[in-house]
Amino acid sequence: MQNNEFEDLKRNPEFMMDLANREEAAVKAKDIVAMYDVLDTSVMLDLSAERLNRIYSEILQYVFDRLADKLTKEEFFDITNQADLYTLRGIYEHGIERYSENDFKGAKEIFLILHYTAADETLSKAMMPHIAAAASQMKFDDFLDELVDVENPNESETYGFFLTNFKPSVEGFLQEKKEVLENALKELETLKK
Repeated sequence: MQNNEFEDLKRNPEFMMDLANREEAAVKAKDIVAMYDVLDTSVMLDLSAERLNRIYSEILQYVFDRLADKLTKEEFFDITNQADLYTLRGIYEHGIERYSENDFKGAKEIFLILHYTAADETLSKAMMPHIAAAASQMKFDDFLDELVDVENPNESETYGFFLTNFKPSVEGFLQEKKEVLENALKELETLKK
């Protein structure tokens, strides 16, 4: 879509009313996929930060409620289930937000939770560089520049929301940060008990 098409949609009262109705219905139904559909549409339309924050707050409330439920029941997220995948997306995006704001401890804990709760080897393994980088207080921009293969992102429907493709240098980094990573994983063992 062209920018002028987005502007036309923003000025279309029927479309904007429909978007508001979809948002209300998604929140009421606690439908994470629909909430993200509304958020993604709102971002493309460049709607107000207040509106985006309201939707994102609802998403975060939902995903952390689901996470608490999964942890209580000792269940894992199945990324072949859309609701679980989008829940993991919400948790991950919050972790990335924390990491980009230099909340290394908070980001590390979220990445540890994702490593532990995602019943998917690719996603769980992808959290290891995240954990090591956050635990060693590597700046987020340096993490992207030095470790993430931004030239070849994973565009699959399943992994497209996550940074899962890394540069070859990631192996050396993980080896260099082995002790930091082991200590972080020990924290996870404490959480499991």
